[in-house]
Amino acid sequence: MMTTDKNDELMEIEAGEADEDVTPEDNQSPAFNPRKIDITSEQNSLSTILAMIGDGTIDLNPEFQRKGNLWSETSMSRLIESILLQVPIPAFYFDASEGANDEKWLVVDGLQRLWTLKQFVIDKTLVLKNLTLLKDLNDKQFEELDKNLQRRMQRYQITTYLIKPNTPKIVRYDIFRRINTGGLVLTPQEIRHVLNQGKPAEYLKKLSEDERFKEVIRVSDKRMADRELILRYLAFSNKHYTEYKPPMIDFLNEAMENLGKLNDQRLDQLEQNLWNALKICQDLFGKDIFSKSIIGNKHIFNTALFDLWTVLIGSLSDREIERLRLNKNKLIGDFKSLLNEGKISTETPAKNVVITRFQTIESLINKYKV
Repeated sequence: MMTTDKNDELMEIEAGEADEDVTPEDNQSPAFNPRKIDITSEQNSLSTILAMIGDGTIDLNPEFQRKGNLWSETSMSRLIESILLQVPIPAFYFDASEGANDEKWLVVDGLQRLWTLKQFVIDKTLVLKNLTLLKDLNDKQFEELDKNLQRRMQRYQITTYLIKPNTPKIVRYDIFRRINTGGLVLTPQEIRHVLNQGKPAEYLKKLSEDERFKEVIRVSDKRMADRELILRYLAFSNKHYTEYKPPMIDFLNEAMENLGKLNDQRLDQLEQNLWNALKICQDLFGKDIFSKSIIGNKHIFNTALFDLWTVLIGSLSDREIERLRLNKNKLIGDFKSLLNEGKISTETPAKNVVITRFQTIESLINKYKV
C-alpha cells in the first residue's frame, strides 16, 4: 500500500450541504413514550463527588480527559474561588450506564468543572492564579489552604441530575445533545462513544488507530472524526443502502449500538473488507482518493465518496477486484464524468439522494467487474 508522509497536513473534510432536500418524514426520529424518561435530582457534597471520581464511579472517560483540560489556569482558579465563597455553580448531569445499577456515572455536562476539581483536590497540580476576591490565596495549592477552607470545600453542596438506566437509548442521545453545552460540547460521535462503551467503542478505536487506516485517511482524531468515518462504512456494510432511513445521525446511532450484537467472525470480516477496500481505492485513485480533486477541484476529503467506494468495493470478490484493476482507466473516466454531473458527491443525507448515489456507483462497478 502506498504510504502517506506522516508530516502531511491533515485532510480537510468537505462541509455537508444544507438539508433542504430532506423531507419531514426523513427528519423524524422514532417515537418514544415521554413517561419513560427517568431523571433524578439530588444534592451531593463536593467530598462525595470527589470520592466518586477517585474510585472511578464518576467516569471521566480517558478518551476525553485529554480534552478536559480546556480551561485556562485563571478560569479553573475562579471556579475554586466561587466554591470557597459558597457561590452556587451550575448543576452536573450524569448518565448511569446500561445495567450498571447506578454504579457508573458518565459525565453528560460538567466535564471542565470536574476536571478542575480533580486537578485541584485529588491530583494537587492546580495552583490558584488571578483570584479576584480571595487574593491572598493566589499561588497556593489545595494542601496550602487553611484547614477551615479545605473543609468548606469538602462540605460544599452541588446539584446533580442522574439519567437512570431505564431511560430509552434514543432519549439518552437526545438528552446529551440538549444539555451538553459546557466548555467541551461533545460531537455526535463522542456521544455515541460515551453511550456505547465496551465492544462497540473498543472496536472503532482499534480500527481508527490501525496504520492501514491512518496511512490512507489523514483526518483529525481529536473529535473522533476518524471513528465516525469508519462507523459510516460499517453502517452501510451491515444494512443495505436501500434500507437507509434518515436522519443520518440516528442511522449511525443505531449502527453503533448494533456493533455490540455482532459476533467476532463478522467483525473480523468487516475489518478485512475495509483494509482491502482502502488498498484498492488507493490503487485506483492515488492522491485523489475520496476527493473531487480528480476532476481538478481542491483536494478536500468527501465523506460521500468514502461511503460509496469503501462499502461497495469491500464486498467484491478477488476476481471482481482484479477486473476493476484491468479496467482502471475506463472506470476512472466514467467516474470523472459522474463527478462533473454533480450527482454522487453531494453530502445531502436525504434518503433518495443516498440511494441514488449508491446505485450510480454500484452500476459503474458492475460495468467493469465482469
